[in-house]
Amino acid sequence: MSDYVVKIALIASIVMMGYNISEFCASFKTVSEKAGEFLRLAKDNAATDADLRRSNLLLSSVLSIGYSVLIYLSDIVVWLVALLVIKLLLTLFLSDKMLIELLHDRSLSKRNYLISKYDALFNAVMGVAFALILVF
Repeated sequence: MSDYVVKIALIASIVMMGYNISEFCASFKTVSEKAGEFLRLAKDNAATDADLRRSNLLLSSVLSIGYSVLIYLSDIVVWLVALLVIKLLLTLFLSDKMLIELLHDRSLSKRNYLISKYDALFNAVMGVAFALILVF
């Protein structure tokens, strides 16, 4: 495919890696504070739980689809693209599940924190792997 698509996919992989490394390194206290701030903003804007879930799924889906399309158009073998899509679907599911629990319990559980932490680690590794594949 076009050299531009590969370059954009490489940049997207590096951004995904960096974001997920920062998520992995965040402490429970920091993530809990962010969750509290999120709940406060949601309350201030009178957002319903359904609105929050819908916007989370929409934004996450658009970013995941965009990244998957970039990787596919970069002439990566189809089975690796399929694994990427499955992993991103799992991340979407975990994100939605964590949001539901956060909205229901009004606090972040240690279990969900650890799940999201290791999901972020795996996503960072995936970003590095695809960046390396695109370079070589």
